[in-house]
Amino acid sequence: MPSCPHRLPGFRATCLIISALEVPLAASILLRGVRPSMAPFGVPDALLDAPHYQDAILWVYTHMLVLGLIIGVVGLYADGERLKRAFARLMFAAHAYYAWLDLHASDSALGTGLYRGPGSLVPVVIGLVITALFAHLSL
Repeated sequence: MPSCPHRLPGFRATCLIISALEVPLAASILLRGVRPSMAPFGVPDALLDAPHYQDAILWVYTHMLVLGLIIGVVGLYADGERLKRAFARLMFAAHAYYAWLDLHASDSALGTGLYRGPGSLVPVVIGLVITALFAHLSL
């Protein structure tokens, strides 16, 4: 990718930064377990104990872990500007949608309050940062 006249990181560094955000976050949630990880977000006990909810959350954070690893590997090994730009655009679209889902469920003026408390905005902020980084690479 052509060099930008500003100080934002390039493709490899951006992918490694994003991987370094997503992998430890997802791994920590998986290691802590569904109940301890989701209880601070005001999820009712009956739902936290439901096997379907636990399975869904396990799937979501396993997906996040794998996606973070894929982003890191692509960042390390991708060659060719066309591949890098196509990957950045795909990840921009995916992460923009994920950020919208996080915002939609957040406890904010723009959200439904599905998840409660100021902590519900942490995934929104992380999602917007990742989306902005991929947007930069997409241009």
